[in-house]
Formats: sequence, structure tokens, C-alpha cells
Amino acid sequence: MTLTTLAKTGSATATEAAVRKLKQDIMSGALAPDSRLKMRELKSRYGIGASPMREALAQLAAEGFVHQRAQKGFRVPPVSIEELVDITKTRQFLEGEAVRLAIENASAEWEEEIVASYHVLERAIVLMKSGEKERDYFEERHHRFHRALIAACPFASMRNFCDELYVRKTRYRRLLGSYGFTAEEVIAEHRDLTDAVLSRKVARAQQAIRAHIAITNDVITEVLRAKERGILEPAGMQDKKKSRRKTAQ
Repeated sequence: MTLTTLAKTGSATATEAAVRKLKQDIMSGALAPDSRLKMRELKSRYGIGASPMREALAQLAAEGFVHQRAQKGFRVPPVSIEELVDITKTRQFLEGEAVRLAIENASAEWEEEIVASYHVLERAIVLMKSGEKERDYFEERHHRFHRALIAACPFASMRNFCDELYVRKTRYRRLLGSYGFTAEEVIAEHRDLTDAVLSRKVARAQQAIRAHIAITNDVITEVLRAKERGILEPAGMQDKKKSRRKTAQ
């Protein structure tokens, strides 16, 4: 291997690391929505050079995870109720179809992975409130669970689109912070979804996954509107949280 090849490999590795770290911080909210991404600050934050960082930003801009404005550089995409609705409706349609196809192509291995991923997720939910590290642990297990539900869908493109939309919705869920549901509510919600999909009854499974995708929307919408008005927490949020799960069912 030549020095030139080694240099290219090192640059590619640095770019991949920058993409991964930037995406993680955008999705988690560590990089605030609509904030400017300044090269000097990014280099210091991640310990990555300017060239691979520029390549990472260009890649993320092409994927829609970063906005690029002429003469104004890069910014974290803003959040909006309109985009939230767009993501949610599209996810409901695609994942509803993906779970139907998964059931039609069901196997014992598919069911076993759903059960295994649910049990791992259940443990992660209990730990989730402990801190940011535990929240990241939960997000990884939650993502695995949703991938497992549609893993038997035979169309890779459909699974990939579902995965991309899941990641985009994650940024909105992370905005909830302490406005989210209790551990008991989250566990019950995912247990019901697991049971619905494993029943292999298409209509029941589709209804469950579509309701699950939408269940956080009302809370997120209220949080976004409250933030716009400079209010820390919407009035009556605690009471609404207690009844929202019952209403969704």
C-alpha cells in the first residue's frame, strides 16, 4: 500500500467518523435546530481536520441532515410541525405496508428477533431516565426493535426508506426531554405493538404500528408551540400525558 493510498484511506475514515458524529449530535439535539455549523468549532469539537469535515458536511447536506445556504455555510435543519406531520404520515404509510409484507413472509427467525429485541428494549427503557448515556443506549435498542418488526419485508428499498424516516423522527422525539411518557407507559406501548405484529393479523398489526408512530406527535407539537412562545412546559402537559395513551388506543 502506497503513502497516497494510506492518506486517502485515512481521509475517508475521518470523513466517516465526522458523518457519524455530526449525525448523532444533530439527532440527539446536542447541535441545536437551526444553529450554524462553524468549521472552527466543529474541528475543535470533534478533533477532525477541515478537509474531511467539509466532505462530511457535503454528504450530510446531500442526505438532507444538514442545510447548505449560498454564502452562508451550513446549518442544522430547523424543526417544524409541518415536517413532523410529513415524516409521520409517510412513516405510517410505508411501515404499515412493510409490516404487512413482513407478516406475509414471516418466519420463526423473524419472530425470534422481534421477541429478543423487545426484551432488550424493555431493559433499556427502565434505564432511560438515568442520563444521556442511558438515553443513547435506549435509542440504539429502540432502533433495533423497529428494524426487527419489518425485517421480513422482502424489499430492501422499502426497509431503507423506513429506516431513514425513523432517524428523522428521532430528532423530534429527542426534543421531548422530560416531557415524555413514563417507563411503564413506554413498556406497555411496545409490548402491545409486539403482540399485534406477532399475532400475524395484518389489520391489527397495521393499526398498531400506525398508532404507535403517531402517539408522540401531540406531545411534540405542544412542546414546539410552547418553545415558540418561550414557555418551558405547556400548561396541563402532565395531566394530558396521563390520558394520552388511553386516548390513542
